[in-house]
Amino acid sequence: MINVLQEGLETEINLGSQASWWKQLKTLTRRSFVNMCRDVGYYWLRIIIYIIVSICVGTIYFDVGYGYTSILARGACGAFISGFMTFMSIGGFPSFIEEMKVKKKLIQEMKLIIEVSNMSL
Repeated sequence: MINVLQEGLETEINLGSQASWWKQLKTLTRRSFVNMCRDVGYYWLRIIIYIIVSICVGTIYFDVGYGYTSILARGACGAFISGFMTFMSIGGFPSFIEEMKVKKKLIQEMKLIIEVSNMSL
């Protein structure tokens, strides 16, 4: 909300988005995908690491068996994979913070444009 003082009257302008929820989702997903594809360390290196770890874990636990000890082995495998995925997801935070900075800057620019356009009335 922006309060605009115009000829002694104070009016409020709602800065809600004009685009639908689906359009916003599509645009932000496309923008994020382009940024990830351009960043070798974020996207391509992670895929290679995931493939290598998948092959390693698959060969280790290929023929684990059906006994009681295999239950522990499967639990250890699940714990390793969940821990590894959590560790790898931490690397995505810098890109998320960068997207949030861009969004904040765009909102500030939109507010400035609305204020300037209202002053010219």
